[in-house]
Amino acid sequence: MSQINAPFNKVSLLAASLSLAAFSGTANAAAFGIVEQSVTGLGAAFSTGSTAAGDGSTVYYNPAGMSFLKNRNAADFGAHVIDPNAKFKDKGSTHVTTANLNVNNENGGDAGPVALVPNFYYTRAINDQWTAGVGINAPFGLVTDYDDGWVGRYHALHSEIKTININPSVSYKASDTLSWGMGVSAQYIDANISNAVDFGTIFAMAGRTPQGDDGDAIIKGDDWTFGYNFGMLWQATPDTRIGAAYRSRIKHKLKGKADFRPNTAIAAIIAGGGGGGAFVDSDVTADLTLPDSLSVGFHHQVNNKLTINGDVTWTNWSVVEELRVKFDNAAQPDSVTTLKYEDSNRYSLGMTYNQNEQWTWRAGVAFDESTAPNAELISIRTPDADRTWLTAGFTYKPSKKMSVDFGVAHLFIDDAEVRKTAAGEDRLKGGLVGEYEIDANIISAQARWSF
Repeated sequence: MSQINAPFNKVSLLAASLSLAAFSGTANAAAFGIVEQSVTGLGAAFSTGSTAAGDGSTVYYNPAGMSFLKNRNAADFGAHVIDPNAKFKDKGSTHVTTANLNVNNENGGDAGPVALVPNFYYTRAINDQWTAGVGINAPFGLVTDYDDGWVGRYHALHSEIKTININPSVSYKASDTLSWGMGVSAQYIDANISNAVDFGTIFAMAGRTPQGDDGDAIIKGDDWTFGYNFGMLWQATPDTRIGAAYRSRIKHKLKGKADFRPNTAIAAIIAGGGGGGAFVDSDVTADLTLPDSLSVGFHHQVNNKLTINGDVTWTNWSVVEELRVKFDNAAQPDSVTTLKYEDSNRYSLGMTYNQNEQWTWRAGVAFDESTAPNAELISIRTPDADRTWLTAGFTYKPSKKMSVDFGVAHLFIDDAEVRKTAAGEDRLKGGLVGEYEIDANIISAQARWSF
């Protein structure tokens, strides 16, 4: 084997491990889930999801709630502006292949750009017992973006995941106190992620300089697939409702392209066979299972003005143990990123105060558990940590057939510790040691028309 090819005895997995990491990132629920599917729900910290049946978002949260809507013929248009702040603070990161030489000490800037999350719901009464509806929303997603020269550039640069979920549903009113609902989901996912590749270290035996010949690796892929959801809503007493709702896991098989972008000198080495056939653009596939969830909650009418809501939602994030990306290029082994996410619970409590026919006020608090098992396994694309929500909102009805809703939230997020030891899967990405300071603000608005 030539000297140029010799490094590939040690780094045959490097292209894969550097070119793909977790499809995850800074979002506003655990891991890369998006809970912002209702503006009225946001105002009460989403304590109303499984039981309130206050607007069309019940199509998503609990389709049985369509039977309890005051007006079952309506359309809702909502949007959420999410402003996360995620700043990394380096605490001694190193690169193992340069004798623990400190790498470029840039912290990457604010990795959490502003994002817009829209949703739409439509419900229609079929008869006294049956109601149909459809929801279009984005239950998973992220955008994180680091500066090119940051200390963790070999772990992640840009991460973007978009989902579109189309969810037709029906509800059946079995009695005056009990309803059932179910729906199916057609879900599209599109992923675009990148990171830097230390070609200088990989080709050091060919005279290149470690960390002096960085290039990029970009992965793009998408997929359509299907899932389902169902729920029940029970009016236990004239003042109290109890609800439960389940959403299935959804298994995606993304197909797309791997694009390696070395500089001119490295490209010449690769073209001459120096990489042993690696670092060549190719098709890729990646399996990604998005988790199922179960919600249970209560809705209690204290008096004719005040309502208290509570909800607990369990999300089965432990189905995401690893992400394996397969390259059509036979010279490039699978990329395996170990995540070992933990299941998370979300606890929320909120209140709704109906001042009069025109004005309704809301407030709530929620606690959302992190999915990250420890500082070694935390994904740089999803610096997840426990978070506490404080929310408020209101509804104004200018007419009997129209209402507008507003909501705001601030998320207090614990610091997320990172301790990548440059061993195992991370051995050639460099040791990354530090912590994230994270918080987020959300502003939401919605309009609802009744027919």
